[in-house]
Amino acid sequence: MKDRALNPKKVLIVDDDESILRVCGRTLASEGFEVVTSQNGEDAVKKLKESEFGVVFTDLTMPEMGGKELLKHVRQNHSFTCVNIFTGASTVEGAVECMRLGACDYISKPFGMNELTAMAFRCAGHYSHHLETARLNHDITAYAELDKLKSEFVSNVSHELRTPLFSIGGALDLLLQTMPELTDAASKKLVEVMHNNLARLNSTVANVLNFSRIEKGAFIPVFKNMDLAALARKAMKDLHPLFVQRGISAEPVSSSAAGAMIEADPEHMEQVLINLLGNAIKFTPRGGRVGVELSGGADAILMCVWDTGCGIAPQYHKKVFDRFYQVDGSIIRETGGSGIGLSIVKSIMEMHGGSVWVESSPETGSRINISLPRSRQKKEGGNHYGI
Repeated sequence: MKDRALNPKKVLIVDDDESILRVCGRTLASEGFEVVTSQNGEDAVKKLKESEFGVVFTDLTMPEMGGKELLKHVRQNHSFTCVNIFTGASTVEGAVECMRLGACDYISKPFGMNELTAMAFRCAGHYSHHLETARLNHDITAYAELDKLKSEFVSNVSHELRTPLFSIGGALDLLLQTMPELTDAASKKLVEVMHNNLARLNSTVANVLNFSRIEKGAFIPVFKNMDLAALARKAMKDLHPLFVQRGISAEPVSSSAAGAMIEADPEHMEQVLINLLGNAIKFTPRGGRVGVELSGGADAILMCVWDTGCGIAPQYHKKVFDRFYQVDGSIIRETGGSGIGLSIVKSIMEMHGGSVWVESSPETGSRINISLPRSRQKKEGGNHYGI
């Protein structure tokens, strides 16, 4: 069975002169090389089939199979192995031809052992480099395939979750419509818990699905004229139960913009608002406040989701938009979170020709700002503010 161990310092010396095999072998062995010798090309081919070699030294002229034929065999079957040619004065042209066929180098007889050793070390280094590059390429390919499988799995599981969640939501709504008005505090609390956790699950599944679509390049915006202020008010209303549960004040949407009409994908913008507001609620303590402000001019609109929460230290302002990045593990364990919400916001902004950034410090809470061109024609170039 062939030995598959890849040792850069394993050397095959091929020459029909036994004295050269003996002297070269002894010299390289003393330098830490594992040496195998052969007296002709055919025997060398057999040894190459039995084991892998980092370096081959071969004479050019030998009976049965010469160095050129052996070189061709090595190049076809052992692409990383470095082949060096022993040559006499009369065969230099043949050695040069071997270089064109893929030999690494040649060494003219008689040669010194220092020259041989230096060449062996140099070739072993090349072989080691090629092996490492091949391993990295293999690892990258395997990782890409694994990442693709992971994304497909996450997408499939998320789709599977949506159906039962939709059914649960429908059943809960029907139950609320058909049962007598709840007066029992415990029953009200149970219904509130069901509503809030269902909303949380739906939000998580939506984020995971959208993240998967972004990864596959399938999250394509459909641009329509829409009122961003109206959408912000709707998002605040949809999240009202969560505000109540967390004991946080939902401030009225404030707009100083000259109208809040923009050309954007309404579903994408709703996802942006839900993610930003959900994040603000998550990191704001009981008794705090969360709100939305809109401003801007004729060309662009600026929307800010602000809170009076724990804030974000300056060194994390850019990192929070990275995939899976979470600043405070203790808060995440308490409130939940996947670490993809803000990365989705950033991706959506980029698709719309906008931008998103943080203004925050641990003492003042956070302001997550997004800047959007009012129309697709105005998304190219300069200042998104338009003011």
